[in-house]
Amino acid sequence: MTIQSGRSPLAALACVAALITASTFPSPAFSHGSHTHGHATLTLVVDANGMKGEFNFPLESLLGFDYPPKTPSQQQTLDALKIRLGQLDKFIEPAPEAVCTPIGANVSPDLETADPSADIANIVHSFRFECDKASALRSVYFTAFRNHPGLKQLRVKLTAPAGSKTLTVRPKFPAITF
Repeated sequence: MTIQSGRSPLAALACVAALITASTFPSPAFSHGSHTHGHATLTLVVDANGMKGEFNFPLESLLGFDYPPKTPSQQQTLDALKIRLGQLDKFIEPAPEAVCTPIGANVSPDLETADPSADIANIVHSFRFECDKASALRSVYFTAFRNHPGLKQLRVKLTAPAGSKTLTVRPKFPAITF
């Protein structure tokens, strides 16, 4: 290695050591693979009949851990999440005046059939609501914050009749209007 800047080889070695250390230990934001704990995303499409969407949650944000349960308490937490995933109102509530009915939801990977010894980094939760008064669908409330305290931020990519936008939603103001 040739150093042209006039710095000593010892300084260059210290820089290399710092780079190796930085790439070995997790960042303070608790990055884990392709996600950040506490942060989730939602793609939400509002149309003439209702809305459909796809949440992408780090499992840790929903459970407090993202590895196979190691204790009876963790297993109970996972079992409770499996039940909540079938209850869309534990994640999102359309404006009541739109009179919306959930007509479908899907979770991937399926926690019922997933390998119990495998790590699961993210949960993808897809859903659809049909609304009797879709024109009144002008807001949604994110109950996911109330039901999952590990969730700190939701990045929403919204496509609605009025246009598209990206919003960041946090527990303090857990709703959007469009």
